[in-house]
Amino acid sequence: MLKVSRLVLAFLVLSASAIVAHAQFIHRLQGKVITPSGTQPPNPVMVTLTFSGRPIYKTFTDLSGRFSFTALSRGTYQLTAEGDGQTFETTSVYAEVAAFGSSPQLFTQDIQLRPIAGRPLGQTGVVNAFTQNVPKAARQAFERAAKLNGELKTEAAIEQILEAIRIFPAYLEAHLELGNIFLRAGRFEQAIAELDRAREIDPNNERAYQSFGLVLMKQKNYAVAVLVFGEAARLNPTNPMNELMRATALIHQAATVPEAQIADRPSLLDRAALSLSQASRLSGDKLKADSLTLASFYEMRNEPGRAADELELFLRKSEMKNAEVIQKEIKRLRTKAKEAKPLTQ
Repeated sequence: MLKVSRLVLAFLVLSASAIVAHAQFIHRLQGKVITPSGTQPPNPVMVTLTFSGRPIYKTFTDLSGRFSFTALSRGTYQLTAEGDGQTFETTSVYAEVAAFGSSPQLFTQDIQLRPIAGRPLGQTGVVNAFTQNVPKAARQAFERAAKLNGELKTEAAIEQILEAIRIFPAYLEAHLELGNIFLRAGRFEQAIAELDRAREIDPNNERAYQSFGLVLMKQKNYAVAVLVFGEAARLNPTNPMNELMRATALIHQAATVPEAQIADRPSLLDRAALSLSQASRLSGDKLKADSLTLASFYEMRNEPGRAADELELFLRKSEMKNAEVIQKEIKRLRTKAKEAKPLTQ
């Protein structure tokens, strides 16, 4: 049986309530996070979906910069892409889900990142200089796949990528993109197979490890995700996102550690603290985990005051007026902080 904190349980209840509230809705919103030049960012980007001032979902983009949210109702949504603290600012846009009728409908809204004033638009975090001489026919098939994927013709895009790989079996970008398509579709075993092939082609490519880690996070295999994000950080120690993703995986692992391994929790949290510190340092104190994750982290570290601070920050940002679960947790944590004995006594 898994042992989790009361705060984690509260988050699970809150998340479940959001899912139930939206279960009757079937529309989908997807898009890409792009740079001012129209290309995808060099690293995964955290995207938050907000409805009526309330964050309801969070996800990371895949290696092509794509994200997707499902089970949505009609309405106006806010999409927020987190900045990396080095080149791009946190950027928000609005998307209108103006569905008519009862059939599932698909909507697309891209997010163009705003550059930080005075910072060059270089490919921060990319240190691998791997290149390939791709045959023209394979490259053309891959370009057709990209066009079809942009038109939401996923199966046709897959066929074209497979054609590109048939022509050039060691086509790195094709294997990476196919792995990300499978990741978005929830076809995790196929995604892992393609990402593993990409890793074999270029063992020093951090992007394969980043996407593989995202697959593992979706599978709730946090222990292995920690190792995979750690390898991405080893390959590129200057990229703050690698450390942030590793810290997030460590916090999830600590929150769901089995009873028989509860003694391992302090060590996991210490490692998470180190990764959070590294992410902050590398990003110039711009990049941090979301407030709910940090609140869980501080509560497990027996720092109820700081956990309450993060929850209050979350409420201020999300403008949740009727979040009884969160408000009760804040009250409990504040009481716990007052009752705690000073360390000097």
